[in-house]
Amino acid sequence: MNLLRHFLLIVLAVFLAGCAAGPRLAPLPPERTLEGLCGKYSLNCSWDGVSQTVTMYYRGQKIQALVGSNMVIAGASKLVLSAPLGRRQGAVVVPEDFERTVLSPERITAAGTSGTGRLFARVVVDAGHGGKDSGALGFCSIKEKDIDLDLAKRVARNFRDAGVDVILTRDQDEFISLDGRTDLSSRPDVDFFLSIHANANKNHRARGVEVYYSATLGKEDRSEDQRRHNEKKICGLFNMRKDSEVLNRIVTGMLYAHKMRMSAAMADAVSRGMVTDLGQSSRGSKTARYFVLRNTLVPAILVEVGFISNPREATLLKDSHYRQKIADAITQSLMRYAYATGL
Repeated sequence: MNLLRHFLLIVLAVFLAGCAAGPRLAPLPPERTLEGLCGKYSLNCSWDGVSQTVTMYYRGQKIQALVGSNMVIAGASKLVLSAPLGRRQGAVVVPEDFERTVLSPERITAAGTSGTGRLFARVVVDAGHGGKDSGALGFCSIKEKDIDLDLAKRVARNFRDAGVDVILTRDQDEFISLDGRTDLSSRPDVDFFLSIHANANKNHRARGVEVYYSATLGKEDRSEDQRRHNEKKICGLFNMRKDSEVLNRIVTGMLYAHKMRMSAAMADAVSRGMVTDLGQSSRGSKTARYFVLRNTLVPAILVEVGFISNPREATLLKDSHYRQKIADAITQSLMRYAYATGL
């Protein structure tokens, strides 16, 4: 028995010695760890070990990231890294492009001087209705779907001229489902969803511009099939741990908070800007439960450009010069908002 015990002790000693002599992981450079970056830039950083969420403040911007995901919310910008954040030797490890993408002077300067930053790198412009769905019918034989499409093309051209990439939900008279419209915006590189419509009312005196953004989602809204589909799709693109329901909930929670904050501000900016630029009356910005607003995962607004049921506004909307003024007002309002907030 003593011989056996002695033999086992020798084997254990050899094993431990082998482990001690094995290769050790090289220490990470400071810019590859959260602690190192916070020290390098003198950032106010916090780490929630329960939710695995990183929060830091840099030059007035709140920055949020999540271990296991490659999405970062930096102020008004949604950034996508080359790889997800991870853990190593007790430290939060960031991908190689984290410092350059999130904290570089170039990004901060660009956001402060160009007026667009990452806020409008790529937008989805949605022309309401189309095909078998003509939308509202107004005076002068106006069909809403035609007004919506013409305006969407003009807005898209304005954005492209400003260096913004644009995805049109439709560029011709065709029917696109509501599911399909929101599905187009469920991509990491889409920053904003803009839906364009013309209004109508049984009261032909109703007039003015109004802008909508999503109301707070209830339990029913959050469990809606299309929203769950969009969340699953974008989470699969934003992070590597696709099997983690907890991670997915945190990612969509960050996106939702970002969307609600930005949507309300941009709706108000467009509402005020269109009144200033067009000289039309305003019906203000307000919340609504429209499908394309509640099921998109990015900041989203829906603009009602005027009433085709009102004889005067219908006549104006038939005029191509006036429609260009509307397109200019929408685009410039959003750009002015970006400049004013330094995004």
